[in-house]
Amino acid sequence: MKVDESLCLGVLVNPYAGLGGSVALKGSDGEETRDEALRRGAEPQAPARMTRALKALADAQNLTVLTWAGEMGETSCREAGLSCQVIGQSAMPSGPQDTRRAAEALKGAGAEMILFAGGDGTARDLVDALGQGTPVLGVPAGCKMHSAVYAINPEAAGSLLAELAGGELVG
Repeated sequence: MKVDESLCLGVLVNPYAGLGGSVALKGSDGEETRDEALRRGAEPQAPARMTRALKALADAQNLTVLTWAGEMGETSCREAGLSCQVIGQSAMPSGPQDTRRAAEALKGAGAEMILFAGGDGTARDLVDALGQGTPVLGVPAGCKMHSAVYAINPEAAGSLLAELAGGELVG
């Protein structure tokens, strides 16, 4: 990317990632686990983690943001003060099929890179939907974080993307 080019970023949140960790479950994979976590009083953390990452991009000049409606990305963008274009929506509660459909749509709409908040299951869903041709960066939000696709924390993900949008990481 040249300095005068805009980065088209897709933003995607699995709002239920990591939900089970705070209530002594092994994660949030599957509807039954998600529902049990909510019954036990778990509060979703992934949207807030994405907001923390996106705050570093609020002043980026060379950035176009595409996202999914509501808690799957739009809410985080708006709370971070980031202008975004919503290209689709899913019924809530969302599931893995919604993540895959959203990722495919973001790529089809021109996203050159996907920033996502989720856990290892979300990372697998993105590989299933996108293959290996689209760069992705994860904002850690799950319980079982084993994939190398994740930044060390939300702020590090945002900082990295701010540098990329500013043309600082590539010639």
